[in-house]
Amino acid sequence: MIKKIFKFLKALVVGTIWTVIFAYLAENIMIYLWNFDILNTRDWQVIDAFWESGGKIKTGKDYIFIFMLLSLIPLWFWGWRYFYRVNFIKVLLFPITWYNNRMIKKYGENTKRIVLKNMGTTKNKPNMEEIIEKRLKESTKPREKETGKIRQSIHEKISASEQK
Repeated sequence: MIKKIFKFLKALVVGTIWTVIFAYLAENIMIYLWNFDILNTRDWQVIDAFWESGGKIKTGKDYIFIFMLLSLIPLWFWGWRYFYRVNFIKVLLFPITWYNNRMIKKYGENTKRIVLKNMGTTKNKPNMEEIIEKRLKESTKPREKETGKIRQSIHEKISASEQK
């Protein structure tokens, strides 16, 4: 339940921020290229009057203009979906990782480094099977002595009772 709430809040925040950024960029691009403000109703009324009076699309610039108007909504949805999938922890940590990678590249690229591997001697290092066998032998030695004493005492009692 809480995961769904967090996903909804993330979608809401990402959608809001993306909508503001997208509207700003789309408006500036359309004003720069065609002197058309997508957020101004007067510009939309000019297009409506053009179509009502029998206007026709004649040049390539007109086709690109219509294509841009029709592609605004799919681009907006695509951008929302794309930025919803972005890992924001990586985005927030980007300056730190960028600086770290820069320092590694700056100071670690041309230096001679010594990489120490397998520190320690391998000749004296016992195998795990040898350690287990050694412990088993040590733990069974006292038992063999005890069991041997018990057997000996039972054997003596049996032989003493047979002699009587």
